[in-house]
Amino acid sequence: MKLSIHQSQYIPWPAYFKKIALSDKFVILDDVQFQKNGIQNRNKLRNKNGDFWLTIPVKSSLGESIKDKEIADDKWKKKHFQSISQSYSKSPFWDSLKDEIEALYSIETNKLNDINIVFIKFIISKLEIDTEIIISSNEGFSGKKSDLILNICSNLKASKYLSGTGSKDYLDIDSFKEKGIIVEFIKSLPAIYTQIHGDFMPGLSIIDMMMNMSFEEIRNYLYEDN
Repeated sequence: MKLSIHQSQYIPWPAYFKKIALSDKFVILDDVQFQKNGIQNRNKLRNKNGDFWLTIPVKSSLGESIKDKEIADDKWKKKHFQSISQSYSKSPFWDSLKDEIEALYSIETNKLNDINIVFIKFIISKLEIDTEIIISSNEGFSGKKSDLILNICSNLKASKYLSGTGSKDYLDIDSFKEKGIIVEFIKSLPAIYTQIHGDFMPGLSIIDMMMNMSFEEIRNYLYEDN
């Protein structure tokens, strides 16, 4: 069984969903510490002037997990939808997605993680990804860094762990071998596609890809070999 894990994030980039698509099970890690100035509550989109951040304002407090992080106010919802609308109203796929995206911003919650998971599951559904999604805070996994990842893999009986290359710095590969778990590093190159605002710009949320590519084209990218 192929397993991958990633922290809960707001409208993540395409490689996040590629990892999900290539896995049998995917764990959204939401009971680890929230990182200030990270990308758990923000991501980039693009308009005619270049890329820009969409950031969910959160209450300032130290040491909170992602699942416990509270949103500061509701004003961001209207601003985010308007920003997406203004940026992509002329894109080929805006009309088919705008009502569903607007509905997502009407969800009543004061928790960042609720928003993240709703958007992630919406995108997975639209792209017809059938990977099983597991929320880590519902499972009671223990440990930190490499030990936490190994504990999750062992508890879910994974035979292969799909990881981004960034974890090479902290994963104890030998401990995975001892448990009979293969670690495979995914080198996800950006999918170069036509963008309505000019030459291709990498590092954007998958929302940009969904505005510029058909679901079939996106799925071809997600499921292609590394």
